[in-house]
Amino acid sequence: MKTIIAISLLVLGCTTAMSQTIYQNKEYKWKGNQIIQGKFKATAKTATDIVSNYVEPEWNSPAPNFMPQMETGINREHWQLKRDISHLPHYTSTLLLDNALYNMSLEESELAIEPDSTYRTGVYWGGVWTRDVSYSILHSLAQLCPEVSMKSLRAKVNSQNRIIQDTGTGGAWPCSTDRTTWVLAAWECYLVTGSQDWLNFIFPVIKNTLEDDRIVAYDPETKLMRGETSWLDWREQEYPTWAEPKDIYNSEAMNTTAVHYRATQILAEICRLQHQPALAAKYDNWANDLKEGMNNRLWNDNMGLYAIYLYGRNNLVQHEQMEILGESFAILWDIASLERQKTISQNLVSEPFGTPDFYPNLKDQYPYHNDAMWPFTQGYWLKAQAKVGNEEGVLHAISSIYRLAALTLTNLENMVIYSGCEKGLPINSPRQLWGVAANAAIVPNIYFGISYAIDGIHFSPMVPKSLKAERHLSNFKYREALLDMKVSGYGNVIKSFRLDGVETSPFIPASITGAHTVEIILDNKQPAPMRMKLQDNQYQPLTPKARIEDKQLKWEAVDGAESYVVIKNGRDWKTLSSTSLSQTLEGDGEYAVIAVGENKWRSYMSEPISYYSNVRTYEVEHYAMPSASKGTAVNITRNENILITIPVDISADGRYAIDWRYANGNGPVNTENKCATRLLTVDGQVAGISVFPQRGSNEWDNWGWSNASVVSLTKGRHTITLEFKDCVENMNLLVNQALLDQMRIVKL
Repeated sequence: MKTIIAISLLVLGCTTAMSQTIYQNKEYKWKGNQIIQGKFKATAKTATDIVSNYVEPEWNSPAPNFMPQMETGINREHWQLKRDISHLPHYTSTLLLDNALYNMSLEESELAIEPDSTYRTGVYWGGVWTRDVSYSILHSLAQLCPEVSMKSLRAKVNSQNRIIQDTGTGGAWPCSTDRTTWVLAAWECYLVTGSQDWLNFIFPVIKNTLEDDRIVAYDPETKLMRGETSWLDWREQEYPTWAEPKDIYNSEAMNTTAVHYRATQILAEICRLQHQPALAAKYDNWANDLKEGMNNRLWNDNMGLYAIYLYGRNNLVQHEQMEILGESFAILWDIASLERQKTISQNLVSEPFGTPDFYPNLKDQYPYHNDAMWPFTQGYWLKAQAKVGNEEGVLHAISSIYRLAALTLTNLENMVIYSGCEKGLPINSPRQLWGVAANAAIVPNIYFGISYAIDGIHFSPMVPKSLKAERHLSNFKYREALLDMKVSGYGNVIKSFRLDGVETSPFIPASITGAHTVEIILDNKQPAPMRMKLQDNQYQPLTPKARIEDKQLKWEAVDGAESYVVIKNGRDWKTLSSTSLSQTLEGDGEYAVIAVGENKWRSYMSEPISYYSNVRTYEVEHYAMPSASKGTAVNITRNENILITIPVDISADGRYAIDWRYANGNGPVNTENKCATRLLTVDGQVAGISVFPQRGSNEWDNWGWSNASVVSLTKGRHTITLEFKDCVENMNLLVNQALLDQMRIVKL
């Protein structure tokens, strides 16, 4: 009789859930077990069966087509579970779509495992990629399959016991410096498994990598990390088109700095576990520096958010654009104060189909990172919204991930933000690993509120009222324990937490072993109301093109610009009406122009123009062995001209910029791993890093200037050296080469 009553109640609960509207905006709604978008519907028939009639419209796009012509094995009309996932956590609830999408994500996580027991990046992307696999492991894969996760991470460590930066902009590291995402994933694997062997393996890898990055990428003036925006790595999609790889190295991004901050915190924790308190204190100080830098240099009061990055050449300027991953990390890792966390939660712009990668978007770029939502970053924003208790934001984020997965019947990498489609993108792989991982994280991390720490599992569920349900998660493995967990109700306050029937605090110790039950009852109260900034797509103005003529800075009008800001030496100098398209210069300096649109968004600044009278150049071949095959150019390699010393006479005290005219034909601008890097010293003291990124395959006659190191010099004689050392070894490990022509010193 009791069984009949229980089944009847479950059926009643499912019937009620199937009829209620869970979420709705002007583009689509989630009603019970369906996602409905106009004439299109996705319906969860059972927990292992979803049907969809979604057909993406054909439309023209300026994007190049990089879509591979290959079979995916994915039926876009009907998903049915075929893979055995019985060894993974088993989830049931009175919300059928929840069940089905969780099972689909588990199946896709299993299908992503290669024959060598590492994770494939996506259907279209073979092999292990550092940032992709790391962000995926941190989301949920460490818990789902720690062995495959750890083997995948081992594949991204080189023979020098450093983390590998994947091939990329200008020849990879140090133009890109987000390889430290590996640290986040490696630590999550330790927290899940408690393996001392794993901890012993990752400790030197993390320490070596962060020590090198501190030398090569840390800016002691701003207390930020140099290098490309993490995961946003298509250059023209997130930087002005004038930005060369050396400029991207010179930029200081919020999300990349945040990753380094968390990685450095983790290293300090590992040092404490390894009984090295002095080292722990050192890395704590490093982390505190980075937190200070982000809050002092990247917080923007006008936006109520962190800016995406500082950029420029001799002088860095904050770009007033918001970016989802950096804002998420500021909340999740307490970079922002509690007050600022709530401000960020309510100020980051979302659109009906999801939260864009950055905002405003770019008029002159096709959708990819621009004009797009990526479920994996939406997943981190979801976790951030849950942490601050923004119910509206949580519901929107879950719905954004679920809508795309349900209609397309796979976890895609990205979509066009204003259409909700994948059409119009240059590439978009189904079964993309980090999309899979973000979806699979919703049940354990949001509904059950699981987070891992050194001492055990902590619970802080967040269930919006419209998602109220009875939820059951069993066969959940944690170290030596097997957990059977239930959560009921809604809200983000736990009314009752029972471990094996005994009321206790919402926590399971790391020492637990064997089978245990967890029962969580929420208090059925909605969190304090918080708004979500939901609005349509907007664009920043196009980038002005500036020049100097007859001691005047001039530029062409930009469509839609209401005014222009002239930048001098990294600061706003003059604000001019749209009819004023020139400005008489006043003295030496570095100048640029920013267009301000009617919506008050700022454009990228124009390419900075140096207007200096005190410039001296030195022919490098006078101080080193020139290359016989390249005329007077000096060939620097790992073995040739590893130390170049140039004496200089400085006429007056001041700040000087030092850079080098160079060529690097070892690879294209957008990929490979042969960026040449050297230590710059002045009078024996490290003064900066000189990077010589790739400029084009075999383009040894393509000359340009390296990044500039700004140093303070006194009047008199000084010695400048350029030196190759182990700490500047690139990812190639064999080729670290460039041709040098001149050294330039400019008095700023």
